[in-house]
Amino acid sequence: MLPLLLFAGLAHASALATDPLSPASGLGEWPASEADRDLRWLGPHFSRAAAEFQVPRPLLMALAWEASRWDPEVVSQWGGYGLYDLREEDGGDGPRLEDAAMLLGVSPDDLVDDPGLQIRAAAAMLARSAAVRGDGRLPPVDDLGAWLTAVASFSGRHAPNLQDMYAHYVYDVVEHGAARGGLRLPPTPVERIDWLDLPPPPTSCDYSGCYQFINASSSNYSNYSRGAADISYVVVHTVQGSYSGCISWFQNSSAEVSAHYVVRSSDGQVTQMVKEEDVAWHAGNWDYNLASVGIEHEGYVESPDEWYTDAMYSGSAALVSDIIARNGIPASRDYIIGHIEVPGATHTDPGTGWDWDTYMSLISGGEVTGDVIGVVADSDIYSGDRLVGATVRIAETGETTTVEGDGYYRFYDLPLGSYTMVASYPGYDEGSCAKELASGTNWCSIALLPGGGGTETGDGGATDGGATDGGTAGDGGGGTDTGPATDGGAGSDGGAPGGDPGGPGPVSPPGGVVALDDTRAGCATAPARAAAWLGLAPLLGLLLGRRRRA
Repeated sequence: MLPLLLFAGLAHASALATDPLSPASGLGEWPASEADRDLRWLGPHFSRAAAEFQVPRPLLMALAWEASRWDPEVVSQWGGYGLYDLREEDGGDGPRLEDAAMLLGVSPDDLVDDPGLQIRAAAAMLARSAAVRGDGRLPPVDDLGAWLTAVASFSGRHAPNLQDMYAHYVYDVVEHGAARGGLRLPPTPVERIDWLDLPPPPTSCDYSGCYQFINASSSNYSNYSRGAADISYVVVHTVQGSYSGCISWFQNSSAEVSAHYVVRSSDGQVTQMVKEEDVAWHAGNWDYNLASVGIEHEGYVESPDEWYTDAMYSGSAALVSDIIARNGIPASRDYIIGHIEVPGATHTDPGTGWDWDTYMSLISGGEVTGDVIGVVADSDIYSGDRLVGATVRIAETGETTTVEGDGYYRFYDLPLGSYTMVASYPGYDEGSCAKELASGTNWCSIALLPGGGGTETGDGGATDGGATDGGTAGDGGGGTDTGPATDGGAGSDGGAPGGDPGGPGPVSPPGGVVALDDTRAGCATAPARAAAWLGLAPLLGLLLGRRRRA
């Protein structure tokens, strides 16, 4: 090993003096806009590092693709940096930032700031792993299969099954190729290795279509015995990191976070990590943890075009379809929600780039639908008495319903489009409101004036859903808002039980309590205590209108 380390240090000194491709030279600058980013400048760095350390260029590129999709700027939710997800000591299993810096004789900060150094460090680490396993000799550069054990070791994973999964995917990238931002890894054949053709591991998953079950650390979830009647929601997350990285993180006992499932971007592969009967720490709200199944999706919300693939949508939708069928959950956006839509959420995943219409159409079998809910009230939708028993008719279809005892009327599963709701009640003039339906819940409330006083027409928009109407955040909802909030950023939230006075408590939960103001984003966030005002009230409000199909 000593000659290899000495060679790495000498090569580093020479390269620093002569490298014209460093970002500091101006050739390494990239636009802030994801759509305009040109990554071709990274190509010479891959070539130079591969030649310097005598490692295969396709493997060096595939390792970076697995971790970041060649994005030099990303930071994973377990503290990994840049192209190769180089991690600090507390970032779980993975290639170490400090180790990489030591090999090149630079500071960790230099590595974080310089993608060219990241590529050189990865090449040095791959070469060292191969030399250690080859008695100081490197395999031939053109014999990619001979580098298999070095790739598995480069992963930094300790569990053999996680090393195997990592190496499998890296070689899949090599064989199928990859492209982004003008940079391309051509498909490169690999002489087949028996190890790569092994059948998938046996599973004990709740979902028959999952690839494997890898148990999260028992310190990261609560052991329960939930049944179908206890599960009302599916919460959609974005990892803010790689598939294998998230699986490794959930196995880390210091993570204090988990989800039931993780879905891979490239092919929709599903790994289960917590049994559905148990409570994963993912929503940032203990009541929602108790009542939901959490699904993490590989990738970063800042790069939806690169990570949110058709294969991922299809694989995840098949998983959700199975979950809701087994647990009697409607195929509705009221119950299939993003992390951002959990009351009190400090995270914004899956972000504005998540295609909810496509996703829900896959779950519902092709048709995206929306629900309509509202009040019919005397003279004012906010302060007027609810007119229980009033008839509400959809002008375009003729479908009718009545205002129920809770003061609301509801229409379910309407195809998206424009609708006019017309309400009538004895002794009052007819009134109406109009709504352009989106998927999920749409609020459209109507005030009726006593007979002879004319009609009151609502628009279902910003004036709807006031403090007593429970409208969605996008509909101008107020104090008892139970609908989704606006969309944005990333990752899972532990939401482990905190034992607040008077709040719902767990049954002997493992792990420690984290303060409520711990708002780190992503898969790596520690569990936060559920405040009393985020307790059962929002959950009961949402469950109030829930129905189960026969």
